[in-house]
Amino acid sequence: MRRFAVMMSLAVLATTIAPVAAIAGDPYAADPNGVVPFADTVQRVYTAGTDTWDVWVCRTPGWAATVTVSAAVTGLNANVTPYFQWLSNGAYAPSFRAGGEVTGTDVIPAQLTDPESLFAPDCEAKVAAASATSPNGALILVDTPFDEGYATAGAVCPEAPFSGCQTTYPANSRAIVAGAATVKTVSGFTSPQWITIAHEVGHTLNWAHSYGGLNTAPFVDKYDNPMDVMSGAIHRGQPIGTTAYNRYAAGWISPSQVTVHSSGIAIFTINSIGSTGTEMIVLPTTDPGRFYTLDARRKTSFDAPLPKAGVEVYEIDQRREIACILPGAWPATWPCFATLMRVKQTPPAVGEAGTDHVLGVDDSVTLDGWTVQVLSAGTASFTVRVSERDSGRFVDDDGNLHEPNIEIIAGLGITLGCNPPTNDMYCPAKDISRAEMAAFLIRALGEEGNLQPYQAIFPDVPDGQWFTPYVERLANLGITNGYLDGTYRPNGVVNRAEMAAFLVRSFPPAVLAPPTGIFTDAPATEWYAGAAEDLYGRAVTKGCSTSPLKYCPNDPVKRDQMASFLARILGLGT
Repeated sequence: MRRFAVMMSLAVLATTIAPVAAIAGDPYAADPNGVVPFADTVQRVYTAGTDTWDVWVCRTPGWAATVTVSAAVTGLNANVTPYFQWLSNGAYAPSFRAGGEVTGTDVIPAQLTDPESLFAPDCEAKVAAASATSPNGALILVDTPFDEGYATAGAVCPEAPFSGCQTTYPANSRAIVAGAATVKTVSGFTSPQWITIAHEVGHTLNWAHSYGGLNTAPFVDKYDNPMDVMSGAIHRGQPIGTTAYNRYAAGWISPSQVTVHSSGIAIFTINSIGSTGTEMIVLPTTDPGRFYTLDARRKTSFDAPLPKAGVEVYEIDQRREIACILPGAWPATWPCFATLMRVKQTPPAVGEAGTDHVLGVDDSVTLDGWTVQVLSAGTASFTVRVSERDSGRFVDDDGNLHEPNIEIIAGLGITLGCNPPTNDMYCPAKDISRAEMAAFLIRALGEEGNLQPYQAIFPDVPDGQWFTPYVERLANLGITNGYLDGTYRPNGVVNRAEMAAFLVRSFPPAVLAPPTGIFTDAPATEWYAGAAEDLYGRAVTKGCSTSPLKYCPNDPVKRDQMASFLARILGLGT
């Protein structure tokens, strides 16, 4: 199984930024959205234009020669370069050129058992000593038949201006070390594993792994996110895309394409990679340095192998004492940054193929003080509704116009929710079915304790269904007779005409006055007109339009609207 590693030497960092005690200022000053620490002096040193890499082959004891520098360079420029051009929307291109060959003394075992097994310090030293062309980094191919790799982020300069930092190899210590299977088809693989090289280039751009944290045996699995090239151990061959946060940190998404939503309710369209519109939503938390991001992924181009398209949810944690422990000599005001921060898919999934953090249409998730629901999908985008979480009963009705009345009927036990057994959702935008209407009415009437054994009243209301005793009790009370063909049609949608009849029969007035045609679209001759006008007179409905006054009898009744109708007819609603 392929594994990757990142090596961000604290010794290198401490050397290149010393002395740090006098450094002052805001780590987020270079980012207008305040989410990328040291954006200009850490995250965007190498991410614009051409990033030049010298490619070296290191021969090691016990392994036969399999790869050449020239073939590797050709393959890298044909596969890895186009990937990053796509990912960056043309802003960045790694360029690979011939470095040379060295012979190292590193002993590479015949079987790699963990992410650190492929370790070649002598190869690194030999290449550093032989390098004379000042590239931005060195790609060292250890000529062994493995697809593992590791990388150093290189010297970074959090302090501004960009003083004391080196941007060329070997002074910047920026290197990738990888096995030959990353650039050549070897036994056990069907193609070169370009994804490993792309992953390690990502680390040299100071991108962190993304991982859920649920998969911990025998070590913390930092490769359990199948949506991210910086994780994604299930993928083989060509690389996949990465999070919007990484692309924004690299400068490939402009600040204007990011929205920080701090409060209230809003609907956003989030576009996938390569768009000119919004590509990332940031949802802050009450913890400084911790926030959530939303971005959109589509199964196109390099993302075609993704297991799922949808809206990704990540928790970004830059809290110094929680996400990482920075050396004590570093300023106490510094957050975690670059490869040190924690990027966590939310909610995390069990296994390396889990996509619980990818929301499809109608999916929703609660994030601390936020509720996120995906409303619809376009060809290259998704529309989401984001609302502040309040202390109410359900997670998906926050800010809804009918929420106070939903809370009322929930408190009375008239509704239990719509997603058993959790039942933390109400599904306010869903059309109410005739089965649900029966349950609502029986509970509102206090008749749930009088449910009877199966009576076979309707042929389409069989024994054993959750709604059957409610429908049959409704018939016993004379509130419904069903349709002329003798059926009840429990899955049918209740429209506003039927709703009026149901409510007036369940909660009849002392006298039902004859209709006069007050609604322009509900003539007095219609069978439901008297019930609709009675509900209007009791302020249960306000109609669907006031000028002119209309009732919209054929419109389906939504569950949020039904909550208000019930709360009002009970004399409790607004």
